[in-house]
Amino acid sequence: MLGLGIFSWFSYQHPLQQRLQMIKRVGFDAVSLWWGDEFGDKNCQPEMARKQGLDIDYVHAPCSNPNDLWIDGLNGDDYLRTILSCIDDCKRHAIPTVVMHITRLSSKPEITQIGLERIKRMVDSAEKNQIKLALENLDSIQHLDYVYKNIKSNCLGFCYDSGHEYFNHRDADCLTRYGDKLFAVHLDDNCGDDDTHLLPYDGNINWNSVRQKLKICREIRYLTLEVDFNRKHEKSSLYQELSAEEFLALAYKRVSLLK
Repeated sequence: MLGLGIFSWFSYQHPLQQRLQMIKRVGFDAVSLWWGDEFGDKNCQPEMARKQGLDIDYVHAPCSNPNDLWIDGLNGDDYLRTILSCIDDCKRHAIPTVVMHITRLSSKPEITQIGLERIKRMVDSAEKNQIKLALENLDSIQHLDYVYKNIKSNCLGFCYDSGHEYFNHRDADCLTRYGDKLFAVHLDDNCGDDDTHLLPYDGNINWNSVRQKLKICREIRYLTLEVDFNRKHEKSSLYQELSAEEFLALAYKRVSLLK
């Protein structure tokens, strides 16, 4: 049976341990973790989550400018090293999956051989460490198509972001297109005018369609939310009066409808 998960950051300024406690208390089975250095020692996070009885669905790799991946230069090499480090960390912490970006949400670079070669090195490391590398849909379906056509590996797969699809490429039908490669999901809603990360059923996404398509995709362990409503959007008023735990309880109720 599918478990339910949520990203460890969900808009409320509480310490991580308190957020993890609330996530577990309302019923979630798992969390996903941001794997950057902005908020202290990231290597403490897996143990903190597991002490609360939470599994870890995946880590999300830092992604300040993933377009650099496709450009010859030091920034692209730095991004490669970042992903390789994430893979090594997942091996050490027994976390199954790294989610990463290969383009930005607002722009896309030219497809290049150097970009493909860097991704091949990532996949080689993922295979060596038996870690799944999940590419998320951002702005460019063409880049995803190119990578999947040219790199074949059981460790290379897809992270479906429902909000990105509806905002950026709603005709791409990513779950049908890449469903056999599905490793992870970012479930959130929007109205098509911004990537607002609303709770499911508070925007315009057809969630019945998403639910039916997920049933015929490669089986995953968790339906994981990535929700962050602190945006300048009229829909954010839906949550402004809710406490953190009330918001989480509502989030759990919404994602439960997708099982």
